Amino acid sequence: MLYAAKCYWPGITQTELEHVTARAAQALREPGARDVTYRGSLLFANDDLVLCLFEGSSPTAVKRASDRAGIPCERVMNSVWLDAGRNHEKGVRR
Repeated sequence: MLYAAKCYWPGITQTELEHVTARAAQALREPGARDVTYRGSLLFANDDLVLCLFEGSSPTAVKRASDRAGIPCERVMNSVWLDAGRNHEKGVRR
């Protein structure tokens, strides 16, 4: 399942987030972290907001993984990825 970890992160820069991304990828390769995969992040610098995307077995597993990676997650949200190149609604007429 896909999850977004909402992170209020005042002052985070793109460069700092790139370091966190590398650290998160490493932390999630360690034993005991096999049930979560880090997919990347969206940075909203003007809003002090980062959304970190994970695939995981549960919101709890994602929260634990974000904690291990040093990501200040305040909330884990269930997410659905909608690919712009595909129609996901059945029965939609064009």
